[in-house]
Amino acid sequence: MAPRIIYFDIETRLWASDLDKEDEQHGWELLRQGKGGASAIALFDTKTDWCHTYDDMSARACGLHLEQADMLVSFRGEAFDVPVMEGLLGRKLAIRQHFDIYTEMARANAERGVVGGKGDFTLGAVAKRNLGRGKIDSGENAKHLTATGQFGKLFNYCLSDVELTRALFRRICRDGGIINLGGGFLPLTVPEHIARAVSARE
Repeated sequence: MAPRIIYFDIETRLWASDLDKEDEQHGWELLRQGKGGASAIALFDTKTDWCHTYDDMSARACGLHLEQADMLVSFRGEAFDVPVMEGLLGRKLAIRQHFDIYTEMARANAERGVVGGKGDFTLGAVAKRNLGRGKIDSGENAKHLTATGQFGKLFNYCLSDVELTRALFRRICRDGGIINLGGGFLPLTVPEHIARAVSARE
């Protein structure tokens, strides 16, 4: 049976500065505790071959959905999206495996002596280097889309980030890594049975 992979992304209702105008770092911590809510949560599930959308009003159902994954794939989800979900739920997610593309890139670069790194390691920049296309909007604009009720644009943006994450992961599975800063190749390790299953779907 093919492994069930779920790719996901979250947009919060509030920004860090909304939660603490004096201390932005504290504001980010409050966001990770779920205090900023979630205006849009997008998932692509390989079992259903479909995009699913949630928000903070349906966080419980979203959490249960995420826990069905054999592998969760995100971009910076380990440090942000997962903690936000757990904050919304008031409990830890039972995640079997999590492949955070950003975390794996940072780890691989650190092993090469590139710590912190100079250059752009955002989803948009990594996608442009590897896929020839970037993000369709900025996360900083998500709050405005929420505040002005432009939920079609908001969910389209969130879903597009999920699609970029999915396309990057497929590239990693196919090639064994991605293009790094400066155009060099950065090897990244995905469990063999996952990489084989993802490549077979292409």
